[in-house]
Amino acid sequence: MHVKTALKVTLTGLLGLLMVGCANNKIKTTYVDENSGLAKPTTVLVYDFTVDPQAVKKSSSPLSGIIGSNENAAEEKNKLIAEVVDAMSKELVKKITELGLNPKRADQTTTVTPGALLITGQITNIDEGSNIKRNVIGFGAGQSSLDANVVVMAPVASGNKELISFDAHGDSGEKPGALVLGPVGAAAGAGTAATVAANAAQGVASSYKSASAHQAEDMAEKINTQLAKYFSKQGWISADLAK
Repeated sequence: MHVKTALKVTLTGLLGLLMVGCANNKIKTTYVDENSGLAKPTTVLVYDFTVDPQAVKKSSSPLSGIIGSNENAAEEKNKLIAEVVDAMSKELVKKITELGLNPKRADQTTTVTPGALLITGQITNIDEGSNIKRNVIGFGAGQSSLDANVVVMAPVASGNKELISFDAHGDSGEKPGALVLGPVGAAAGAGTAATVAANAAQGVASSYKSASAHQAEDMAEKINTQLAKYFSKQGWISADLAK
């Protein structure tokens, strides 16, 4: 086999491995009111998801203890929680805006007016995994994961009426690490690093540091996809936006 042909086959195989091992996001509907009979919401209130600190597992990387040596574990957890919650809320507001609705972040002090829609949730698992294991070993080693429960409600005379709820899961997948990819993988990693550096120089790189925050953004996008389908069935948005 010629060198060029062999290289092409190798690169094709590696690309296949990378595609198979991409991050996973799953949404499972647990309840749905198919015909709510409600008019298009005047506003969509996106509440920050709640998080139990006991559900948080920080990075298991050997370097994490050194990097965070000047902060106690509780402070690190709180920072991670705040970052994940912020990423989820911001992305939901962004995506719902693109649907042509009127979303805004809300908290317990927000006045709920008639015609509003409430999106609430609880993040039940934040596991940072190990970045070193993910990049070096791969195939699920050091995998990071995120789980959440989402509930969408509407205020009615008798209280808040549940419209749809679902469980959401996201993880970093099982892509191969540098030990398997070898020089080609290292070259790909170098290219990725160069791209990230270039984006940072242009001020377009994400400000989030944790793997879980990036998973929260991806999860919010998937949640929005489910919401769009529901909103379309209720006649609140066009079917084209739900595709």
